[in-house]
Amino acid sequence: MTRIGLIGCGNISRFHITGYELAGAPIIHVCDVRPEAAQAVADRYGARVSTDYRALLDDPEVDLVSVTALSSAHREICLAALDAGKAVICEKTLTDTADASADVYRAAAAGTFFATAYMKRFFPAAQKAKELLTDMGQIISIYARSWQPSDLWNTPPSQILSNPPSRLRLHYGGGVLPCGGSHILDLIHWFAGPPVSLCGQVYVPEGLDFDIQANALLWLEDGGIVHFETCWHPLAYAGYERNGWDERLEVNTTQGRLDLYTVKWDEPERNGALLVHQDGKSGQVTEYRYRAVNPFHLEIAENLRRFEAGEPGFPSAWDGYVVDEIIAHIYASAEQGRVVPMRWRAKESA
Repeated sequence: MTRIGLIGCGNISRFHITGYELAGAPIIHVCDVRPEAAQAVADRYGARVSTDYRALLDDPEVDLVSVTALSSAHREICLAALDAGKAVICEKTLTDTADASADVYRAAAAGTFFATAYMKRFFPAAQKAKELLTDMGQIISIYARSWQPSDLWNTPPSQILSNPPSRLRLHYGGGVLPCGGSHILDLIHWFAGPPVSLCGQVYVPEGLDFDIQANALLWLEDGGIVHFETCWHPLAYAGYERNGWDERLEVNTTQGRLDLYTVKWDEPERNGALLVHQDGKSGQVTEYRYRAVNPFHLEIAENLRRFEAGEPGFPSAWDGYVVDEIIAHIYASAEQGRVVPMRWRAKESA
């Protein structure tokens, strides 16, 4: 039985916590810099409590560490966890910069179990899309969007957001691009492979220091192109669920088309994600409608299985690094106003 240490008891941690509970993996040590937050979780499971993550990593009974702290803390914590020989599941984004993520990837490449928590790969509709793509020929184009409701277009920003450096810039490295668009960039990478070059643009409103909209063209190795957009938007009824959550991937190939519609990230048990497959040869259109599931829980269960079976984590540290590198290149392209070739610094010498 894998014994869990949890580092970070903020909003996202509840999905990891429930995933371990459902999988029967005991949480035995909990850490947060806020003692009351750590204690609240520890009291539920009879776990030990620390305010210093190093005390948790020194605990010989902890087998696997879930890192759900702020992204800006991920590099330090993950490197220390790997050095301590702990298996790691790290919440996305892997870190807040591509350089830091390259460091984590290099350390994880030594062989310690490591997974980057991009849970949208675990929607049954996404997994079916990946399966179908193996027999659909070359990818011609992908249209990908992640629009999430947050009306910063019409509402003056709060003092917390407008005082630089904002919490988003300080702890996540940016705005909607890392916080919202990263999941869709991971799906693009999973379905089509990493890009070879890209051209990006971002919109930062006056008075803010982070983006609320980002767009990019990404060129794939085989000649396909990705049209990508992410946005915090004011359209309250947009999207598949008509709740403002408007996240969709259209994948066009030489033998058909896939349309994938996801559901609101923190309420995934309300509706199931939808996949529509148009077969280019027969003209048949098939809708794959799945029951509503929580992909966080599926992700935790699968990575526990992989750890106990001696298999690599999924998605891997490399996958987490790739997304952060794409994000860095979108920002760089927007700043330089030109197409930029991808530079994979994780493959360069440390």
